Amino acid sequence: MSQVTRVVFWSTSFQADVWSLAMYLAARPEFELKVAMHHAKRYLDEPLAKLAPPPFELLERDDSSTLKAIRAFAPHVVIVDNHFPPKKLAPALFVLWHGFGWKGPNDRKEFASVYKAIKSLTGICPSKPNPHFIWQCFGPTDLEHRHRVSGFARTNLRSLGAAMCDDLAPARFTREQLLPYYPASFAQKPIALLAFTWHYGSVFAHWGEDRHLFQRLFEELRQHGYAIVVRMHDRHRYEPSYLRDLQSMAQGHDDLWLKFKDEHRDNLIDLSLAELTISNFSSILNYTYATGKPSLHVYPVASGEEAFLWRTWKNGKLRIQRVDSARYIWKLPPEANGGLLARSPDELWQQVHTAATQPDCCQQASQAFIAEHMAPTDGRARERIANEIIALAEHHR
Repeated sequence: MSQVTRVVFWSTSFQADVWSLAMYLAARPEFELKVAMHHAKRYLDEPLAKLAPPPFELLERDDSSTLKAIRAFAPHVVIVDNHFPPKKLAPALFVLWHGFGWKGPNDRKEFASVYKAIKSLTGICPSKPNPHFIWQCFGPTDLEHRHRVSGFARTNLRSLGAAMCDDLAPARFTREQLLPYYPASFAQKPIALLAFTWHYGSVFAHWGEDRHLFQRLFEELRQHGYAIVVRMHDRHRYEPSYLRDLQSMAQGHDDLWLKFKDEHRDNLIDLSLAELTISNFSSILNYTYATGKPSLHVYPVASGEEAFLWRTWKNGKLRIQRVDSARYIWKLPPEANGGLLARSPDELWQQVHTAATQPDCCQQASQAFIAEHMAPTDGRARERIANEIIALAEHHR
């Protein structure tokens, strides 16, 4: 019988790749695991927790007893997303980053706190070969960026793919399983998922007023029979007036569901159910590619060569800085995508029509993007990651 590998997830939010990998490991007898997360009890009310109850212990990250419970468990490997534990929890560290994305630069300056955390938890700077540390990459492009720009030693990097893609292609859940967790009016309609990153501030500011353009987008989608899910980030990342506008637009419409990440953490069920995804280059688009469904990319700024304001979150506070050129913060230019690219409102309205009438319009582009930039979406990303975790743990038994 193979040795058991004990794993602890130190998770910001239990969703996406973290969720898919944890559920996969729990089904394999050679793993034992615990998950430390924010709002562990609240998670049990999520539709995903009801569809697939977690077969492992959920620990509240901020509870005073959690570190003691983890030490008693004596894990071989701790898995993190984009936040690191305050103390060393295991001999080895595995970073399961939170999305492929286009945004960067993730250079050594931006990653100063990441460098500090990895050295503190493993004893070795990540720029040097480190037998205690692995950083999962979403494919060859991501791996090269982590080495060339982030500065990590190539021996610490693995091109393994996105765990959640294994739950999207083929889909883990059927439409019939998911619809009970949506408004009744969604049952007979295709669903459009609007999922926007918060880093650029207002979604359509470079085209006009968000309130007007959101309403126009909703009208275009309704003309083609779509019900609409709007996924935004945590409420605290937006100004109060912007939140009020969003909530006002959603009121009184039974075919529109406005979600915020601090209340609706999971995005797997939305991605599984959606027939169309629209975003200003959130990394949710990379997961859409695995499904082959239409993906509409809103060019996020007026021009990649012009200055604009860039929002980041640091030490619990919103930080707004002027960026002279978007080219500096992009890992890949927006032109490198797996779907349709809209540089104007009129292009976006036309692309909604294309997606509605030609549901295979993005399959070729998605497959090409995956082939060039991502590890294969072959249903085996979780297996590849699991094998690397076992190999990492072997050095620390």
